[in-house]
Amino acid sequence: MSKLGRKISIGIISAVMAATATTAFAAQETPIVDENTPNAEYQQTLNYTKDKSEIIPYFTVTIPDTVTLTKDSTNLPYSLAFVDDTSFIPSGKKVSVKIDSAGYSGCLTKLAVWDSRNLQEAEYKTYNSDAAKNPTYYNIGDEVASWTGSNWGTINRKIKLADYRNVGAGKYTGVINYTVSL
Repeated sequence: MSKLGRKISIGIISAVMAATATTAFAAQETPIVDENTPNAEYQQTLNYTKDKSEIIPYFTVTIPDTVTLTKDSTNLPYSLAFVDDTSFIPSGKKVSVKIDSAGYSGCLTKLAVWDSRNLQEAEYKTYNSDAAKNPTYYNIGDEVASWTGSNWGTINRKIKLADYRNVGAGKYTGVINYTVSL
């Protein structure tokens, strides 16, 4: 088939499809119900358009970009703020912050930092409080902070090297990746 023949065929098929779609979506009359036709069906079309500019976040979760590990424990704050005074977390839902993965390049499966020059690793712990007699320790996959209802503010956790005395001298780096969800 020549190029012109294909274009004509495509044009005819397009016209037939457009006519079919128009017929299928043509306005229908409101049904009449009487003794002979006691039941009828009618379908109403609903439309709603919401512009992207109308969608605003109702709350913001803040997690520090960088945390410096030291000899003693370091504060690890997670904060939730509402955009305005009328915002709240929907009933039955919560905002949750979980540790998705942690570690260093090539090893995102443990709570550890890496010194690439001296090829040494240092593990760390994240936990709920220095004041707790039996602290809750958080691992990969654990929820470290959550908020419900009109609850908001900062939840503080702690982070420290697991065995400070046995960590060799060096410059250690690593990451903690989080998921924040509603």
